[in-house]
Amino acid sequence: MLCRGFILAALLLSLLSGRVTAQTAAPVAPALCNMTGKDDPVDREAACLSELSGRVSRTGETLTIRLETGKLKTYRNNSKACENDDAQRCVGYVLLGYHPQGSVYAIQLSFYEGSGVELLSARSGAILRVSGTPYFTPDGSRFVAIDNDYVHGEEHDLSIGTAANGKLAMEWQSRRVDESRQWRFERWIDNDRVALQVLPADSEQKCPVADCEAFVVRVGKRGAVRPSPLPW
Repeated sequence: MLCRGFILAALLLSLLSGRVTAQTAAPVAPALCNMTGKDDPVDREAACLSELSGRVSRTGETLTIRLETGKLKTYRNNSKACENDDAQRCVGYVLLGYHPQGSVYAIQLSFYEGSGVELLSARSGAILRVSGTPYFTPDGSRFVAIDNDYVHGEEHDLSIGTAANGKLAMEWQSRRVDESRQWRFERWIDNDRVALQVLPADSEQKCPVADCEAFVVRVGKRGAVRPSPLPW
């Protein structure tokens, strides 16, 4: 099912690219392309292609991003491998968003089973692959990544990273404890504290107790989850 879903998305993107890349005017601060983790990935890329015309483009299965240095970064889907059930070569790329303050692109990677996100610095060309959806601070200098995929996800369900000055690096990661919990992003309080909801995996994103709020706080150069123990 994941493979078929990717193929359909790739076909839709091919159609959309012909329409949106014809537009030439792009706002300085993208209104729709600057957030990740919301809306359908195909819609996210369509918004990015429209708003960032001249910097990003898609021709068929190839997504091209022009860095601030003038160099080009290309991502090419392999939908044929997905159609042929070639799990080793099946891959698709969708541009999820761009953070103008941090100058960072977020590209979704879809495999035969599972997915991930690659962060790309428009300033330096540095890349960092993260497990799950990244949510940036308002100034774009830091992000939290949430991975609630317990079947195909990585070993860490929470990660904190930096995107300051064109550098991309992980600062702290929390190893997945079990399959009974999932996280929901609420807001960045400041650059050292992020508010989350911690919920049972089978709760349909509903809190079973009076308060499911949790926080990741910076302690020295590391992070820590508060409260400890968690509310349930």
